[in-house]
Amino acid sequence: MSRRTRKTPLMSQSVQAGFPSPAEHYIEKMLDLDEYLSSHPESTYYVRVAGDSMTGAGIFPGDVLCVDRSIDFFDGAIVIASVDGEFTVKYLRKSRGQVFLQAANPNYPPIFFGTEQDVRCWGVVTGLVRKFNYGAKRKPIEQTASIPEHPPVQPVTFQIGDGIRRQHYDKNLADKGKS
Repeated sequence: MSRRTRKTPLMSQSVQAGFPSPAEHYIEKMLDLDEYLSSHPESTYYVRVAGDSMTGAGIFPGDVLCVDRSIDFFDGAIVIASVDGEFTVKYLRKSRGQVFLQAANPNYPPIFFGTEQDVRCWGVVTGLVRKFNYGAKRKPIEQTASIPEHPPVQPVTFQIGDGIRRQHYDKNLADKGKS
């Protein structure tokens, strides 16, 4: 199976999730998701999530997980596993010599293995791709005369005093320190 990748521009300026920052239209490099999400693209595959057992880890139904089959399993890794032929995504845990799978949603109990079960790990999750599905909720906002293109900015006024209030404040603090 040959891999065909498409590289997409990755902007060098991060997007502020807090206060807005002026955007810089500069491309840092071309982004290849296989290269970004996995160190071993040749042993990487993607799988779509169904169910809510990993929502506490930020993994939601419909997300696409990047899974690397070449990474050694370790305690705390998020893995794709099959238990008796049923695939699942869970934390791989080891405690007191017992290896088990643990959900990131408290509504799901841990999965402990018995000797009669067929348990196989199919790779370590190295990344996640999430698409926002707006669907029928989308209603375009039309530009009208009632919506200003640039919202008005309220002028900020400062009152410059003679410093007497600050002197009184400093004196009161000094007096309190003496008593």
